[in-house]
Amino acid sequence: MSTARLNYYKHIGKAAQHLMAIEEQLEQSTLGPKLLHLIRLRVSQINGCSFCVNLHTQVLGLLEETPERINQAAVWEEAPCFTEQEKAAFRWAETLTKIADTRYINDDLYQATLDAWGEAGISELTLAVGMINTWNRLGISFHTDHSFIDQILRTKLAHA
Repeated sequence: MSTARLNYYKHIGKAAQHLMAIEEQLEQSTLGPKLLHLIRLRVSQINGCSFCVNLHTQVLGLLEETPERINQAAVWEEAPCFTEQEKAAFRWAETLTKIADTRYINDDLYQATLDAWGEAGISELTLAVGMINTWNRLGISFHTDHSFIDQILRTKLAHA
């Protein structure tokens, strides 16, 4: 594990608090907390953010998500443990995360995701993907210290 570079929260604390408020709103979304954290896990795997992979794996455990689904998030397309609606969410999340490769979302993918999730769901899913990509970039840039995970988990448990 790399050594932490700096505590970015100290410098962008107010902005980070606003990001956390958005995250709290997403926790109440139509996606549901388990799928939301599975999406966060998958996007973090794609981006290579070890802090976020560690955090969301642990949160999924606290949410009593099955080890099979946690472990299969990286290969969701082949995994029989995900519904077609969940696969639509993973497909959308991966496409948005890799958008720099294509700079394009084709109409078929858009329509399939819209059909699976509806207008509110696709909007919430898009925001969730944007948010975890933001956190991944902060975590990767500054090598976020994994010891903060315990503090985050304690806060989550206190609010549960």
